[in-house]
Amino acid sequence: MSESKPIRFGIIGCGTASIPVCEAITSSPLTELAAVYDVNQDLANDLSQQFHVPVMNNLDELLTNPMVDAAYIAVPHYLLASLTRQMLQAGKHALTEKPLAISLEDIDELSVLAAERNLTLGVFYEMRYAPAYAQARELIQAGAIGNIVAIQIQTLIDKPLSYWQSGYAGRSINPWRGIKAQAGGGVVLMNTSHLLDAVSYVTDLRITNLSAEIGTLVTNVEVEDTATAILRFNNGAIGSLVAGAHINGAHQEETCYLHGAEGQIRLPDPYSSNPLRLYLKRSWDDFEAGQWHSFHNEPVPVYACAIEDFARSVQSGHCAPVSAHDARYVLSVVLGIYQSATEKKMISIS
Repeated sequence: MSESKPIRFGIIGCGTASIPVCEAITSSPLTELAAVYDVNQDLANDLSQQFHVPVMNNLDELLTNPMVDAAYIAVPHYLLASLTRQMLQAGKHALTEKPLAISLEDIDELSVLAAERNLTLGVFYEMRYAPAYAQARELIQAGAIGNIVAIQIQTLIDKPLSYWQSGYAGRSINPWRGIKAQAGGGVVLMNTSHLLDAVSYVTDLRITNLSAEIGTLVTNVEVEDTATAILRFNNGAIGSLVAGAHINGAHQEETCYLHGAEGQIRLPDPYSSNPLRLYLKRSWDDFEAGQWHSFHNEPVPVYACAIEDFARSVQSGHCAPVSAHDARYVLSVVLGIYQSATEKKMISIS
C-alpha cells in the first residue's frame, strides 16, 4: 500500500468511545472515515450524521466494502475477539479497543491470524501517548533516576453508580460492564490496564509475580470495584497497585510513581494539566540534586497520535505500535490479579 494513500477506516461499535476516535480519524491527513456500523441503528445513525459517512446495514456490508482498509472496533469486551477475527479473515487491518480479548487463547489466535494474513493488528491503549509518559521514558532510558527499585500504580476514580448500566456518558444503556462473562473484569481490566500498558512502555519492565486481593464493595455487580496487589518486576523491583472505581472525591488520580536508586519520577494523571515531577539524588544533566523539578507539557491529542501511529504501521507493513503482544502481557497481569485473589496465593506471570 502506498504511503501517500490514506488508511480508510470503518467503525464497528458507535458508542461513546468511538466519538474521539472518529474525530482523530477525520482530522488526520493519514486517515479517512469510510463507514460506520452498530447493531444499535440509532447509535450508528447518530455517528453517521456527526461525521457525514454512510451507515452499513449489517456487518457483512462493512466486511466486504472495498472502501474500507481497516476497522476500529469498540464493542463490549466479550465481542472484541470475534469481530476482530472476522475483520482479519476478511482481509482488513484491525485496531481494536483494549483489552482485545478476555482470554489469552483468543489473543494468541488473533496474533497468528494477523501474521498469516500479513495484516496489522493493533490495540487501542492510548495512555502511553500522553506527553508525560513519553518524557518519563526518555528520562529513564537516559539514566536520570538510575535503576528502578519500586513502582506505585494508582487508579482512583469516582465513577457514578450509573456507569455500570450506561458508561460515563449514558450514550447507550447496556449492563455488560457489570457482568463477569461479558466484561471479563471490573476496574482493573477497564481502567488500571491502561496504566499497566503505560508503565511497561515507559520502563521496559514486566511484572513476573504478584499477589492480590479484589472486592466488590460498593456496587451490586459481578466484577470488582476495588483491588490491590503487590508486584515483582523482572529487574527485581517491587511494586504496589491500588484501584478503586468509587473513591469519593477522587479527581485526576490515575497516577504512577517510579522510584529509582538515584531519584524518582512522579507521573501525573495523563488527562490532567499537572506536570511530571522529577527528584534527583545527584545532579544530572542540567538538573540540580536535592530538589523537585517540574516538567510542564503542552497538551497532545493522544487519540490522534494513536490513530496516526497505527496508520503508519499499516502503510509501512510494520507491526502495530501497540500490538497484540502488548495486550497479551497486560491481560496476563490482570488475569493473574484475579487468579491470585481467588486462590489466595502468589501467581507467576508468563
